[in-house]
Amino acid sequence: MKLMAEKSEQRDISNILDSIAKPESKDNLTVTKLMNEWFNPRQELMKHVIVIQMIACFIVALFLIVTAGDALTPEGLMTAILGFMLFCAAGFGVYTKL
Repeated sequence: MKLMAEKSEQRDISNILDSIAKPESKDNLTVTKLMNEWFNPRQELMKHVIVIQMIACFIVALFLIVTAGDALTPEGLMTAILGFMLFCAAGFGVYTKL
């Protein structure tokens, strides 16, 4: 009886060790999966990256318009602002196509 209890305990421990050594979950990290995620990112992730890049680009463009505003004529400033608005519209237009 004692021998059977030890064998079942040993079997249980070996099952636990095997499950730790070879995880069967889909979320385990492997080099192949990490490389696949890096070079073929998910589309949801890319949408977030694109939004962050668009916000950064808008901030830089506004900063450039503000700093160049003193040197521009009123017509040049209006052209820069209209170009910026067109740039914003094009950015959002491209984003909705994704």
